[in-house]
Amino acid sequence: MLSIDGLVVRYGDATALDGVALEVRDGEVVCVLGPSGCGKSTLLRAVAGLEPPAAGTVAWDGRDLAGVPPHRRNLGLMFQDHSLFPHRDVLGNVVFGLRMQHVAPTRARARAQELLALVGLGGYEHRRVAELSGGEQQRVALARALAPAPRLLMLDEPLGSLDRRLRDRLVVDLRELFVQLGQTALFVTHDHDEAFAVADRVAVMRAGRFEQVGPPADVWKRPATEFVARFLGYNVTGLLGPGRAAVRPDGLHLALEGPLTGIVTARTFHRDHFLVRVKVADGSPLEVAVRGDTVPEVGDAVTLAADPDAVIPLS
Repeated sequence: MLSIDGLVVRYGDATALDGVALEVRDGEVVCVLGPSGCGKSTLLRAVAGLEPPAAGTVAWDGRDLAGVPPHRRNLGLMFQDHSLFPHRDVLGNVVFGLRMQHVAPTRARARAQELLALVGLGGYEHRRVAELSGGEQQRVALARALAPAPRLLMLDEPLGSLDRRLRDRLVVDLRELFVQLGQTALFVTHDHDEAFAVADRVAVMRAGRFEQVGPPADVWKRPATEFVARFLGYNVTGLLGPGRAAVRPDGLHLALEGPLTGIVTARTFHRDHFLVRVKVADGSPLEVAVRGDTVPEVGDAVTLAADPDAVIPLS
C-alpha cells in the first residue's frame, strides 16, 4: 500500500504540494483529478523519487522511501507523450525495462509478448513505432510500463493527446486491464469523465491540496466544496436557498414561475440539447440544458426553476 503523509514540494518560493495526504490500497486505482498547474504531475514525480520533498513522507507498506533511488522503488511511470524509442520495434520497446533489470532474454521476450496480447497488440512485435496510430503507441507504452510488474503504476495524463472517441474507448480498456491484473495504480488527469470511468476513488486537487477524496459516484453526486462543484460542471448560486448551492445544468429547466430570472447570454448545441447560459440577478452565469423545439435566443428574458433533488447545499 502506498501512503503519502503531509507531503510538501516547493519550487523556489512556489509551493506545488501543500501537505498532501493520500493512501492507495493494494489493487486499487486512484485518480488524481484537477486543473492544469494544481500539482498533479508533481505528486507523481515526488512518489517516483524524481522530486525531493521539503516535508512529509512517501511510504510503501510502512517503509519510508526517502533515500531510495527511483530505479529501486519498483514503480512504473507512464507519461502522456509515451516516450517510446523510435529506433526500436514494438517488442524492443516493451522488453527494454526488463533488460535493465537483467531479466534473461527468453523470459523477457515471453513477458513482453504476454503484455502485448493483453493490451490488444498481439502480432505487433516487429512493427516500427512510427507505423502505429496514437492509440497503438499508447498501448505499447502501457505494456512497457507493466512489463516489469511494478507494485504501483503511475500514469500522467496518458490519454491527453488522443481524440475524444479513442479516449472513451481506451479508458474502458484500461479499467478492464487494471481489474484483470489486480494492478495498483495512481492515475492523473484533468478530465473527470476519464477519472470517473477508471477509478475506484477520485481525489480532486486544487492548488497543491485535496479538496475531496471519495468514490466517483459520491464525488459526482455530492461535491463537497464550491470549487469541486464548479470543476465538475455544476452551477453554483446563492439564489436557491439560505446558502450557496450547486445544481447540475440538467437539474434546471425553463419555467413560467421560479426563483431564478435572467437574460440569455449564449447558447451552444450539444447533440441532443442546447446548453443555454443565463445571467441571473446576482450576476452569476448559470447553464441550463434545454431540450425540445423551443430554445430561447440570446437576449431573451427567461425564468428558471430547479428540480429539488438536484440542488446540493454547499458548506
